Amino acid sequence: MNTPEELRTLKRIEDLLTTLVKVSLAETLRPILADKQQRFLYENTGRIPVKALAKKMGSSAGAISRTWQKWEDAGLLIKDGKQYRRVV
Repeated sequence: MNTPEELRTLKRIEDLLTTLVKVSLAETLRPILADKQQRFLYENTGRIPVKALAKKMGSSAGAISRTWQKWEDAGLLIKDGKQYRRVV
């Protein structure tokens, strides 16, 4: 079992790592967040199933999957089983 001091230290480490990842990915994320469609997709990745996203965006599930694969290659997403989730 972790002591309160250890838990505070772990939380601090997590906060610092999150900050480093955000800084590292900022340039890659900037054009995605500037585009309304891509921003919607990025913000809802891991929250809404691909078929529902495709319908809302007027896109195909295949196009979304290809975008997610590209974003995974860029380090923005992590594949978790059959689904993707955002790094930050």
